[in-house]
Order: sequence, then structure tokens, then C-alpha cells
Amino acid sequence: MKNNVNLDWWLSEQDTPMFAGQGDPAGGQAPQTNPQMNMGEDPNMPQADPNVANQADQPPGGEPEDVTADPESPDMPEEKSKGEDFEVWKRNYFKESIKGDSNVLIDLLNEVRDSDGLEPYQKKFIEDNLNVQFLRQNSNIEKACNEVRKMIKSQLDQSNPATSVVSHLTDVLATVPQLNNIFVKLNGYGGQKGDLHRKYLAALTGAVQVGNGANNADIIINEREYSIMISTRFNAEWGSVNIGNWALKEDAPQRYLQEPELKRLQEGSPEEKDVLLRRVVVESIADQFKQRAFIINVVGEDGALYMLGWDISNALLGAYTDGKLVVRTRRADNTEAMIDENKQLVPLMDLSINFVKETGEQDEDGMPATDEQRFLEKRDGMLFLVASLETMKEASSVLQGTIFKETPYGGNPSDLKVLMRCVYSSSELLMRNC
Repeated sequence: MKNNVNLDWWLSEQDTPMFAGQGDPAGGQAPQTNPQMNMGEDPNMPQADPNVANQADQPPGGEPEDVTADPESPDMPEEKSKGEDFEVWKRNYFKESIKGDSNVLIDLLNEVRDSDGLEPYQKKFIEDNLNVQFLRQNSNIEKACNEVRKMIKSQLDQSNPATSVVSHLTDVLATVPQLNNIFVKLNGYGGQKGDLHRKYLAALTGAVQVGNGANNADIIINEREYSIMISTRFNAEWGSVNIGNWALKEDAPQRYLQEPELKRLQEGSPEEKDVLLRRVVVESIADQFKQRAFIINVVGEDGALYMLGWDISNALLGAYTDGKLVVRTRRADNTEAMIDENKQLVPLMDLSINFVKETGEQDEDGMPATDEQRFLEKRDGMLFLVASLETMKEASSVLQGTIFKETPYGGNPSDLKVLMRCVYSSSELLMRNC
């Protein structure tokens, strides 16, 4: 299953119209004027018969022309709306991002930055990507970006793009320690760190920022043959990383089970039904995130940088099939509920997906003993990665579509506080003289 997505497909899926270029309509020449006009009357010219009205308007046959079917106004080419113009420009920006020239991209953004009638989301797209390109003006970031893009292009695993991107990104950052220190700085920005983090990753990978940490992709790495849709997350610690909204739909069994399985779901034993429904849960989550690659960062108290590349769809399906993940449901005191058609309050079961870890011992049957560790949980309609640092390290070694990189802090531990406090204060941001 491929997690990468074609750029043209993605643009059409995002309701971005694809407009073929159409030039201005060819203009006709102005009517030729009579050389005798305004030069006085020629006595040799025949005079019009005053008893015949509108001779100039009569066709050669002598019958007056029927003008009742003529349109009230001439047909004119339709003008594109400003929204359509912006989407055409945006499409060109995506394609120009493949070349990766930050100066050209800044010029493109400035072309439309002061346009009248821009929608709020259009203004945000422009300002977000201006900030991304300003970051790329830094020589260290630009050099790292070029190297990362080169490695991705030549060594991309298109089935698991997140693992490729994180692998190449960490390899390049290891050669430029001061760029790793920026992740440490991000912790000092509090609630702003998520937005700054995605701009930094976009600058390092030459991506376009399209989102803001919600349920859709945040940045997109574009190439001619494919585009990688990435969701970015930056947390202060492991244990509660918001992945996005998810809910099991009523028609999920029909979408993910074959006819014989659907029959067993209706007529089979309770055990059979339980197994099938748990598989439907995993299939549903995997399907929702099949075009998304996640890059998740956490900076430890000791300054160590942890980077997780996670292709959720492949990771969940493969691990569930291999018995490395199990689906559990439970009913808690604060479980959500809804009112059914019979006006009864129906509790909604809490759901979790646990990682099955081998303990190294044997059970009473002589089989490897296992222990279940919290991995994914659904809360209030949202999925959270709740795995601890230790569980994440263990899981990444056995789950496909998952890569976990740890980069220790290489500086003096006493400098960590300085780095985290080396951020703009609100007064410096708001009172800056432009």
C-alpha cells in the first residue's frame, strides 16, 4: 500500500480546480473608416432616395433584416473569479516548489500577497509559506534541505515514505548540530511550538505548508512523480500525541469484510464476531490515514531529540496481522453515551490498541509470555498515541512502517536552559518596529 500521493490527484481531492491555461480572446480590428467621411460631399456620388427609409440597413435582396433573434448584449468571455485566479496561482506554486529555488518562491508569494479580496485561508497559505522560505534563506538550512531532498528523491520507500524522510533527515541533521539545537529551542515557545515546528520541517525538506496540525496534512513534499503528505507533531513528552479525529462508521463491516465474513458476523459465534469487529476497527483506522505520513518530535529534559517516522496505515495492518497489536474495549465510569431510537441511553465503549511485548519468559503452556502496553487510545472522538518512550522504542523495532531515531544532546548540559529561554517574548514580537 503506497502512502505517497500524486500532486495532481491531491490538488483535485482538495477541491482545487485544475484550470487549463486560456489566453485572452483575440480582439478584432477596429472598423475601417470611409476615406470620404468628414471630407465634404462629393457631387458625383449618387444621392439616396428620400422616399426609401433605412436604405443602408437593407440587405441586397431588398427585404429588411430580421433582428428579433439578436442577443440583447454581445457574448463576452467569462472572467475568472479572484478565487479561481488564486487556485491557478497556487497550483503553479506547488509545481515550482519541486525546483526548490527559495528566491523564485518568495517572488511568487509576493506577487499575490497584497492582492485584494483574498480569503483568510489564502492569506494564511501565503504568510505560512513566506515564513518557510525565509527560513530557507539561512545557508545551513538551505544546504541541509538540498541534501535531504536529494536523498529522498534517490532512496524513497514509496510504501513507507515517513520512514525514508525521517531516516534521511536525521542523517543530515547529525552533520549540522546547531540545527538540532533548534528543536531544543522550540520547547521554549509553549503553545506556538507546533506551528513553528511544522515550518521548520517544511524548510528542512523543501515542503509546502498546507495545514495547521488538525486532521489533514500539514506539509507536502512535491516531486514530479509523487507527493508526500506529512502530518507534523511536536510534544513536550511521550504519552499523549494527538493523531486526529476518528470514529467507527456503521457501514464499516460492509466496507472491510468479504461476504463470507459478513455472514459469520451475523450468524457466527460470539468469539467469531469479536475477532471480526476488532479487525474492522484496525482496517478503518488504517484506511483513514493511508495517505498520511507522520513525523513526531519530542525533546527530552536532557536535550535528547526523539524523532518518530510513522506510516500509520502499514504499521497498524502489519502489526495486527502479526499479533503485535491487539484491540481492546472497555466501559469506564465516564464513558461517552448517546440516545438511541428507543429513547434509551446507550454507552459508547472506550477503545484502545495495545502493543504486545514479549517478556522473555514462558507461560504455563511453554509459550513466550507477553505483556500488553498502552499504544493507541480513542478519547472524545480523537486518537492519541499514548505509548511511553520505552514502549515506543520497543514497538519501533518490530513494527513495519515505523522508525524511531534518538539524537543525544551534544552540548554542555548547562546550556540547555539558555537554549530554551533563547526565544522572543510577547513584547518583543508585538512591539517590534516594522
